[in-house]
Amino acid sequence: MCPVCNGILVEARMCPKCGGEMADAGRTTDFYGPYSPYMEFDSFLQTQTTCIHLYTCQDCTYEETVEIAMTEA
Repeated sequence: MCPVCNGILVEARMCPKCGGEMADAGRTTDFYGPYSPYMEFDSFLQTQTTCIHLYTCQDCTYEETVEIAMTEA
């Protein structure tokens, strides 16, 4: 399971461009289409060992993707 998706890990990230606080915008797979948040996790290009999240800066809107290591339930 992904510790970020399940609220176990709240990772504070700082923007490399402006130094502002970045917020988790969710899994990148959630942005593929209108029904993608409801589709099976395995139907996307993610591996079984990582979950890819999008982080956005609250100040300058810089975006980056971060691989989060999956943990066992």
